[in-house]
Amino acid sequence: MVDLNEGRLEAPRSKARYVAFGVAVAIVFGTLAGRLVQLQVAEGASYAARADAARTAEIAIVAPRGLVFDREGRPLIINVPAWVVQVRPADLPAEASRVSLELRRVAEVTGARYDTLRARLDGYHGSPHDLVTLVRDVDQRAALLLAEAAPTLPGVVVAVDPMRRYLGEDGRPDGLLLSGVLGYTGPISADELRARAELGYLIDDEVGKAGIEASFEDELRGTYGGQLVERNPDGSPGRVLRTLSQPVPGRNLVLTIDARMQRVATESLRWGLEAAGVEQGVTIVMNPQTGEILAMVSMPGYDSNKFATGISQADFAAYLDDPTRPLRNHAIADIYPPGSTFKLVTALAALEEGVTTPTQRWPTYGCFQIPGAPAGQCLYDWNHRGFGPLDIRNAFAISSDTFFYQMALGSGVDAMEHWAHELGFGERSGIDLPGEAAGTVISRAWARALGHEDVYSGELAQAGIGQNAIAVTPLQLLNAYAAVANGGHLMRPMLVRGEADADGDLIRTYPPEVIREIAADPSHLELIRIGARLVITSGHAYNIRRLDLPGALSGKTGTAQFGTPNAQGGLPFHSWFVAYLPSEEGATDAELAVITFTYSAVVKGNVSLEVVKYFLQQWYELDQDLRLNPYNFSLLTAN
Repeated sequence: MVDLNEGRLEAPRSKARYVAFGVAVAIVFGTLAGRLVQLQVAEGASYAARADAARTAEIAIVAPRGLVFDREGRPLIINVPAWVVQVRPADLPAEASRVSLELRRVAEVTGARYDTLRARLDGYHGSPHDLVTLVRDVDQRAALLLAEAAPTLPGVVVAVDPMRRYLGEDGRPDGLLLSGVLGYTGPISADELRARAELGYLIDDEVGKAGIEASFEDELRGTYGGQLVERNPDGSPGRVLRTLSQPVPGRNLVLTIDARMQRVATESLRWGLEAAGVEQGVTIVMNPQTGEILAMVSMPGYDSNKFATGISQADFAAYLDDPTRPLRNHAIADIYPPGSTFKLVTALAALEEGVTTPTQRWPTYGCFQIPGAPAGQCLYDWNHRGFGPLDIRNAFAISSDTFFYQMALGSGVDAMEHWAHELGFGERSGIDLPGEAAGTVISRAWARALGHEDVYSGELAQAGIGQNAIAVTPLQLLNAYAAVANGGHLMRPMLVRGEADADGDLIRTYPPEVIREIAADPSHLELIRIGARLVITSGHAYNIRRLDLPGALSGKTGTAQFGTPNAQGGLPFHSWFVAYLPSEEGATDAELAVITFTYSAVVKGNVSLEVVKYFLQQWYELDQDLRLNPYNFSLLTAN
């Protein structure tokens, strides 16, 4: 056999090659060992945390929303446990037809509308493992029926959740009494969520949408807590591992509102609207010394409890389509011509600018010729015969239009604008409610916005009696009279007295705020107060002077035309009455001021005056009923 290796030469082996190979092996294994140490030791905690995160989740614990009480400690907004029906989209059947069948079953049992449930489910765009609320505040029978049917309704969950409930002065549910003040909560919108995500808001949160609920959202919401939960294999939350932080309840608020007074004001306004066949009106009651709002009624209103339970599309559409706009707080959000009540501004401007003195008498006319206008172009007085010579106090008392045309023209545009602003017109008062309007006053800027070079004489004259350029909110007008009533302090209207404990007792008080001191001669303000008393005692305000009130009622009536002439050439009109109750004529100690406005109250009488009269009779529990029929001035009851 031949040896194939025979004759081959053995090359000498290099020691260096062995060394190089050993070094390479050492480097490779050293690198692997170092990486292993890094993974197991240096980065072990990080990877463990990632692994924990993959199988756990942090979920929020919702904080109880703060309660709201009236000034006497009566609860107005509380949280109540309520049955809710929810769905978890991830657990619903894959077939759309089966989902529809489940929704129809829920609608049948709860009495809800199928299309409403469908819209709520389709409008949800969050995690499929989160719960979507379909129906709130279902009755116990419906809740039990759905719970028993759970095996045939995959994805449907029956649970108990806190729900807002709005109460009346007697502690019973009443979502109408204070809806314009309290507002309501509702599901957070996509825009709201984007704006508040950094503040910890979640996709299924309820937030304040109107009223105090909206303007005090930060205080009422509280601080959410957190829990660490185990994730189920499908990604849904499982058992709780530990509580990370406890929720902090929202603050409890005490309002300046007296719920019993709110009821009296509501009943009084409702009577007046029905008596005159009018649909829309406002009554506000204020303490002139502090700016506290004691009652604020806007009719028609809405039912806050409908929103708390999840308002139906049909009900919401009905509110939106109603021409009387019940979702608006007419006390602050709408502006109207104030009519003769605005003579307060014209009187103060004329006195401060030296146009007249307290005793100077001016002629009045049946129709006042507009300066610079062609002969015959005149502005009528409400009394087409005129009143003869009048001083400013008596002109205010009997409300001579032609007197105040002259005062406005003598004062000029700039002065009228200045004193209107001084008394709070043409600017928001800053009340803690969303949606407040600023209104308009006469000014050169107003004229330019209309394409005029300047304000015309006729426009200025009409502004002197609260027409043409002038538009105010009922709250602005009440606040202006309150500033005169208290001696010249324009207060910021306030709705929240402070914060309370769970029983409604004050634990922190919010102080009243002065917007500004009226820069007018105190004697001029006193003269106007005396004129306002004379409005009552002269009989210009009909028989209200006969009320046995604990003070010297003072005030002003107003009738303001608006709109387009009817077939007879007449204009529809609103009616106003504003009053306050000092201890004696001219005093500055009034602690109650009230205003009523009635929209398009086209009757012979002043409906607003009758409403305030009825309110005062009820509030002071007088054994009198001096209400007049607004159509024929006859007494409604025998006295």
